[in-house]
Amino acid sequence: MTLHQRSVRRVAALVGALTATFLVAFLAPVPALPDSGRADVRAEVSERLPGWTIQKLDPSWEGAYTVVTTCAGKEVSFQWVPGHGLAPDDAWLHPSNGFTRKRLSTLSDHRRYLVWYAEPRRPDSLSCDEELARTGEPPVTARTSD
Repeated sequence: MTLHQRSVRRVAALVGALTATFLVAFLAPVPALPDSGRADVRAEVSERLPGWTIQKLDPSWEGAYTVVTTCAGKEVSFQWVPGHGLAPDDAWLHPSNGFTRKRLSTLSDHRRYLVWYAEPRRPDSLSCDEELARTGEPPVTARTSD
């Protein structure tokens, strides 16, 4: 075997090994630790927005979560950001649109900022049925599909 043939074989083996490594890294599932923060956020959102369906609850940046809830086709979506100047269990709310801002302002534990405290003085909630009553639509339980 000549020196050139050995070099070609080594390069081919190296390219094959790199390709196999890339495929394993790309296709293998990424292990993830249990996210207790997600369960806490889900519980808080379910308590503050009873009857709303949580469509999306994903970690985003710096311990924050992206939350999307729906009620009869209406969507309330926001970022839930713990800490950042608040106590560790308190969270800032960053709405994604004006509709969400109006709905969350009725639930905020602070009169000027959109904040949810872990221990609110007067915990408010906005149920899906209350939202439907406000808009004049029938409750979800009263609808039938014919």
